[in-house]
Amino acid sequence: MKKKALIIYILLFFVIIFTFIYISFNYLKNHEKELLNNKYTILSTQLNKNINFLIEDKKTATLSLAIATSKFENIKNAFITKDIHNLDLSSFSKELGANTSFKNIWFMLIDKNGKSIYRSWTEHKNDTLIFRKGIKNLLKNPKITSTISVGRYDMTIHSIIPIYDKKEFLGIFEVITHFNSIANDINKSNINSLILADKKYFNTLKYPFNNNFIGEYYISNLNAKDYLINLIKKIGIEKVLKTNNYLIIDNKFISTFKIKDFEKENIGYIIFSKNLEDIDMSDISKFKTNFITNAISLLVFLTFILSLIFYYIFSRKVIIEKKKAQQILDSQQNIIILTDGEILNNANKQFLNFFNQYNSIEEFKLEHKCICEMFIDINDENYVLDKDYNGKNWAQFILENPKRNLKAAMKKDGRIRHFLLNVSLNLFSGEEIPYIVVTLTDITLDIKQKSELKLLNDNLELLVEENTMELKNLNASLEKRIKKEILKNKKKDEILFQHNKMIAMGEMINNIAHQWRQPLSAISSSASSILLKKEMNSLDDESLDFLCSHIVESSNFLSKTIEDFRIFYKEDENENEFLLQEIIDQSIKIVTNKLEDTHIKVINNIDEKTKIFASKNQFQQAILNIINNAIEALVENKKDQRYIFITTFENSLSIKDNANGINKDIMEHIFEPYFTTKHKSQGRGIGLYMAKIILEKNMHFKLDVKNRAFTYDGKEYFGANFIIDFNK
Repeated sequence: MKKKALIIYILLFFVIIFTFIYISFNYLKNHEKELLNNKYTILSTQLNKNINFLIEDKKTATLSLAIATSKFENIKNAFITKDIHNLDLSSFSKELGANTSFKNIWFMLIDKNGKSIYRSWTEHKNDTLIFRKGIKNLLKNPKITSTISVGRYDMTIHSIIPIYDKKEFLGIFEVITHFNSIANDINKSNINSLILADKKYFNTLKYPFNNNFIGEYYISNLNAKDYLINLIKKIGIEKVLKTNNYLIIDNKFISTFKIKDFEKENIGYIIFSKNLEDIDMSDISKFKTNFITNAISLLVFLTFILSLIFYYIFSRKVIIEKKKAQQILDSQQNIIILTDGEILNNANKQFLNFFNQYNSIEEFKLEHKCICEMFIDINDENYVLDKDYNGKNWAQFILENPKRNLKAAMKKDGRIRHFLLNVSLNLFSGEEIPYIVVTLTDITLDIKQKSELKLLNDNLELLVEENTMELKNLNASLEKRIKKEILKNKKKDEILFQHNKMIAMGEMINNIAHQWRQPLSAISSSASSILLKKEMNSLDDESLDFLCSHIVESSNFLSKTIEDFRIFYKEDENENEFLLQEIIDQSIKIVTNKLEDTHIKVINNIDEKTKIFASKNQFQQAILNIINNAIEALVENKKDQRYIFITTFENSLSIKDNANGINKDIMEHIFEPYFTTKHKSQGRGIGLYMAKIILEKNMHFKLDVKNRAFTYDGKEYFGANFIIDFNK
């Protein structure tokens, strides 16, 4: 018990420790995930703000340049004279690219009818631009405007300046800048970007500037990295654009900025990517370090506290067990000692009553190591002494010779006392190692009586001669009396035989107790579930009702099972008529868990109208024994496909399996009690014997078994076929 309790305490200790570690690990994991999400969300928000600032800054700078450039006299003259030959804004664009941040700037003149009359980057002109969003409205209501749009060449930033001659509206001067400088500014922060025009402009881009697309999305920036383009293609452009916040793919942080026009409508996107190793994670690393340090400290403290608690509980239990063990020893009428044969370890109160010159066992041990020192020699080989017995001490010698009825003699108050010695090897509660337990039964009175009988026996010859004549006279009538006694003894022998048979039946019931294992396991599992749910504060009324119902159901089955075995041999048990299908369904239900665990399928083809007249409980137990035998045979044969077929035909019930049948050498023995090819703890020594007794002796049916080949679902099988014939 001590060892078992220690194991339980150790297991409980480790369960608590591992639970703490598991909770801590999950908390750390979830909190780290939360911190990372916050980190990435903040990063996405910040980058979106920065990109928005860069775009607004570029729009402002473009507008400033447009306002300043629109003051050039030759621009107004180009509108008035319709002559653009003296207009060389492409050279001006190159000069700006060489000396300012405007590396690729375009200029365009649009007359008041919406036609382009000049482009600095191409000879193409005189095409209408009314298709552009807002151009038509600007021609009707000219005003200085800065916007972003997608045209025939690119997605660009437009600054539009109305040109007037006095009060007459001549047309629009447009300065166009690109997103390349914005992409370059983004890249300075170790961030790569893709600037895309929305796919709805795929047909609008007649003359794309760099002719680079992802599907129908035009790539506007010239510095777009191939790896980022390939990564977006791999993920899926639509998935990336539909992501509300960010993505973590291939160790990269990816987020999207939506580019809007003056009507706040999406016209493009900036997808930016940053390597995770370039993101500052020092705050998260610091949190993890601090948490792990604190968790380890708390774990050490918890381990210390639990060790103290368990040590206190275990020590207290050991003390209690020692007291109980001592109380048990002291309650015995005989002298009992614990020894290894050489040193006295412990003794009971009767020991001190005999050696009353000592007040305690410790006081006795100060003068004597072993009780054997008190043994005296009376010249009898059946009396042990403190000497060597072929390398064994006196206690070991008795232990190896349990049938010799060895004795010991000791003196008390000057008189010799005789003791019968009985020894056993036991581990007493509170002790670490097994000791030889010696029981000394005082037989002094028996020895005295035997001595007196010996004296009487010496005078027996004289008594025999004196009574010979009387015996001869009695001899004549003795023969009749002997015959009478023989008849009585025969009757006694018959009664004794029946009594022994009942004892054997009782032992058989003990062997059948293994059939309780499944419901006991169900009870244990349900009880454990209740305790676990209670500890986790997840025990609700529905779960409690279900688990308690499961326990009650399994307990009722245990009670019913033992009651059934008790009445197997009662001739007066009540019999009733019942549906066979009902019993088969109940029996299958009882072993459902075992069937599922062993992957066995039951094919039930019982005629629903078939009824039998018998003891319902006993019949169900017999069916269960046969089904359990089939289950064990299928598991033993390790079949991939396992079947049990239950059918009715011609007032008979057939139960067969596909477990390769029963060996012919043992076929005639399978209904014998305790016959099994397995250890009896596995349940195949008594089940079929009991089924035979129940069905044939108690119910007067007939149970037989044969090996049969059969076909199911187009496949051939071979197995044992148990047939119950209901014809009485």
